[in-house]
Amino acid sequence: MSSHHSTDIPGYVAISIGLKPRPASHWHSRAGQAEWKEEKMSWKPGYVPVKKEKKPKVIRMRAGRLADLMDMPLDIFLEILSHLEPIDLIRLSRSSKHFRSMLMTRRARYLWDAAFRNVDPQIPPCPPYISSPRYAAALFDHYCFACGIERSTNTDFTHILRLCAPCFKTNFKPGNELALRSKRLSTEFVEKTLPTLLASVVYYYPPLHDNNPGRGGATNNCIYHTFYVPEVKAVIATYQSLQTPEEQQAFIAGRRAYVDEKQLHGISVLRWLSKTYRQKWADEDEARKDRKEAMLRKLEALGYSGADYPDNDAWKKILDQPRRLTDRIWKAARPKLEALIKQKHEDDRQAEFEARLKERYVEFRPIYEEFVHAVVPQHLRDFAPNWTDACRLPCIVELASSDGGFPRVTFDRVAAIDARLATEVLDSIYQIKRDLVEMLHREHCRVHPRDAQPMPHLEMEQVDAELAKATSLFVCHRCPLQIAASASQICLHWRTEHPELKWNDGWPIKEIFDRRRRRSEWPEPRPWVCAMPYGPSLAKRALDTFGLPEDTPFALLDDLARQGRLVCLCRSPQLQPPRESGWGTLISHVHDEQGWYQYMSDSLPRGYPPTTRLIDNHVMSGPNSCLKLLEGGEQAAFPDYDVPATTAAEVAAKLESDRRKPTCASCHYMVREDRQRYVRKMKRDVAYLAHHMKTRHDKVLTERSIMFTD
Repeated sequence: MSSHHSTDIPGYVAISIGLKPRPASHWHSRAGQAEWKEEKMSWKPGYVPVKKEKKPKVIRMRAGRLADLMDMPLDIFLEILSHLEPIDLIRLSRSSKHFRSMLMTRRARYLWDAAFRNVDPQIPPCPPYISSPRYAAALFDHYCFACGIERSTNTDFTHILRLCAPCFKTNFKPGNELALRSKRLSTEFVEKTLPTLLASVVYYYPPLHDNNPGRGGATNNCIYHTFYVPEVKAVIATYQSLQTPEEQQAFIAGRRAYVDEKQLHGISVLRWLSKTYRQKWADEDEARKDRKEAMLRKLEALGYSGADYPDNDAWKKILDQPRRLTDRIWKAARPKLEALIKQKHEDDRQAEFEARLKERYVEFRPIYEEFVHAVVPQHLRDFAPNWTDACRLPCIVELASSDGGFPRVTFDRVAAIDARLATEVLDSIYQIKRDLVEMLHREHCRVHPRDAQPMPHLEMEQVDAELAKATSLFVCHRCPLQIAASASQICLHWRTEHPELKWNDGWPIKEIFDRRRRRSEWPEPRPWVCAMPYGPSLAKRALDTFGLPEDTPFALLDDLARQGRLVCLCRSPQLQPPRESGWGTLISHVHDEQGWYQYMSDSLPRGYPPTTRLIDNHVMSGPNSCLKLLEGGEQAAFPDYDVPATTAAEVAAKLESDRRKPTCASCHYMVREDRQRYVRKMKRDVAYLAHHMKTRHDKVLTERSIMFTD
């Protein structure tokens, strides 16, 4: 339907009126993409396609409800239609051929104009050369003008088109992506003149367009704007068919005026749409506010107050809806609200009970420490659970929660359950020991996957013998310094240093879990306390080097290290004095140095000359082993890395000139460029730097040996 005859339409306008959008190809449409996805899934082994059964379409309507309209006097019927909105006329025209023939004619234009006036806020008038039904469908309907699919949300108000996403990508493209070059068209015309002859997809930015009403016309177009592909082809073909410069100039002037009209009208529609949304949101906020106030008044009439109301999503979901309260809504919402209030009361009582329970546990803390030293046998005392785990013992939970948690925990009340508490503490100790043995077994299976076997059942004597070995090394990942410790040492550390943490919460981890979940929901790869990674295998190699059996006790090697008879020949300044050191400290030191050497070796560029490689001074086998067990009176041969006093002063002055941690220049330039930022930062200590240069590079420390990097 058009408001003008074909003879009244200028040529520069006629080329844009009859254009139809081209539907997207099958493989670019939604159905084609779904088929392609299904086909890719079918390539996977074991995939079983799911066949969706088509359910019969249920039409929820009563046949013949509009039959009485046929017998109604025409003037009354037309008066009724004049009070409808545009979307109502569209749906009515689709209900039957009779209504379609009545509404889809030029004679019904006044009905469409009246329908547009019924919309609040007022819609911009329908542009010339565009039919009213098409204008209404573009504004209110949801069908694609090209393929007819539903849920089409891409609307271009310059050309009055509503398209689905695939069809929009097919029909609208940026000018720089279109093949606009031609032998008959100059570059200047294509880049400057042609964009002003094409209506582009407009946008609405209030600070820009409201303060400058003329903004958004044809003169603002450029080749990077998005244009309607059929219109681009039609304009170029028409311009090339013109013979004289006068015709071309007239065409350009008329076309620019038409593009100005279309784009400014599109901006006015976007301005109306923005105003509509703002009004809708304001109405929803007002309705939401009235609904909440009305519900709260009704709840107050029932005897509830603000302290009874929960603050959760379920409560807000009922109160914060953009629909005003009616009797029907209140009848459905009241039971839900009262149930939430009841749950709130129960949660408050539970929170108060848990707060009292926490106070009782705090009262139990000094009593438990005295109980451990007085009742638990000395050889098991180090393995006793910490305060948090002790509070989870059944007898303590029962004691603290009795009578609602109001009675205080005293020595007399705990003394009454001493026998039961001792039994449960011993059971916990035995379980902790079995956990430690399982950690060792898992570490062995991780390092030697070919020898992996299920965890065998061991008697408690076998468990104690296994934990007493020098190869039973454990670390605490909760602490920054991960020094290897024996089983008793790590348990004592956990009880004294981490009394408020649960013993390896969530361990043992599940071997199989859903990796499609978020990474933050994955289980921890290791528990807080676990077997030292590669520690047992490293300790076993050291025992082979010493000629000692595998079941050598941890305590024996610990005493040898403190006596100075078990040493590391690198003489690192990082190592503590023998009296403060131990077997676990030496193994941790060797483990860290070997890990650093392996990382640096992997970071070397391909073809790096072997003569300038790093020195591996922490070998664990053969005559050059870094760990040495000295005989009585034997002295170890340590490397000499002393530097002259002048050199030490120069290096110290350089360290004072920059507060950043230094980096070894030899290590920095040795590795690949992408690894240079990860080279180890050295300590700000001259002795440490001199030891590194001597033992790793066989060089003497100088001022140029260190550098500072970010």
